Amino acid sequence: MESLKMMLILRTTKNMMDSLYEKFKAGYKNGYFVKVGEKAHNMFIGKDEEGRFCFEFRGSFTPVKLIGSKPLAVNQYKDKETSYILRFSLEQDELLGCFAAFGEDLISAAQDITDENLIYHILSDRFQAWKKLFKSDRSRLTEPEIMGLIGELLFLKEKAIPKWGESIALDSWMGPEKTHKDFSCDNEWFEIKTINSGKETVHISSIEQLDSDMPGCLYVYSFEKMSPSYDGLIVNKLIRNILDSLGTHPKNIFLNKLAYFGFDFSPEYDNLVFRKVDENCYLVDSDFPRLKRNLLPLAISKCQYDIILTEIESLKSSL
Repeated sequence: MESLKMMLILRTTKNMMDSLYEKFKAGYKNGYFVKVGEKAHNMFIGKDEEGRFCFEFRGSFTPVKLIGSKPLAVNQYKDKETSYILRFSLEQDELLGCFAAFGEDLISAAQDITDENLIYHILSDRFQAWKKLFKSDRSRLTEPEIMGLIGELLFLKEKAIPKWGESIALDSWMGPEKTHKDFSCDNEWFEIKTINSGKETVHISSIEQLDSDMPGCLYVYSFEKMSPSYDGLIVNKLIRNILDSLGTHPKNIFLNKLAYFGFDFSPEYDNLVFRKVDENCYLVDSDFPRLKRNLLPLAISKCQYDIILTEIESLKSSL
């Protein structure tokens, strides 16, 4: 009975989360708001008098100074003698996907809290963590970049977090910072690659990606692109799933990493759906065919190369 109750709660939460973007898109007149969330919290979405999409929290709390960004404005209003309104307003409609995900996180963060002043401070902290994702000059990620991000996210969710725990796994995730190894912790390192199903090679974009005196792992995901109607891997959905599973501090680290990637929850990414066909781990040690900096002529500064996967079958390893 308890497990059934939990399933119903999770299903209700999921349905609420999945629908927030659609609720925004349903259309509102200026100055019109509707209540959102399953709990009794006074949270609302709608449009302000200027026609901007908004998310509001109304309650009794003591405001602190909050500074918005150009795409994401924040304002606080006195409503009644003891009540205030905390309002987040989106100034650029093309970032609505990110704004909806932001609203979902606010609702989720306050779900089991009853103290309105505590809710206010939680929402304020979540706003500070999300601000970096709202950048008006950001270009969309390409399909190969989305595939690469999904591969790193899968490894984070399914391998790194179970292996090291949330905080260490997120600290070890170096891919967004464009360093040489995607994951590195103590004496272990992992380079994550994502290829299209049927491709026979994996591309190594720099000498340093597989160059190390310590043994490491080349982890290769094979994906097949599917139609948008297929129930497969979607980057927005995967990120929301990871966000829902993280504690507050790890969630802040995760959002910062996404900001480094240039990610913004664009609804366009929902059209990029993939099926995971295969995944393999290859031990990178002295027997692995790779280029190493100390074995190259000094005159060579940069180098890229492709590895034929069938030629390293014998190096497959379990993680």
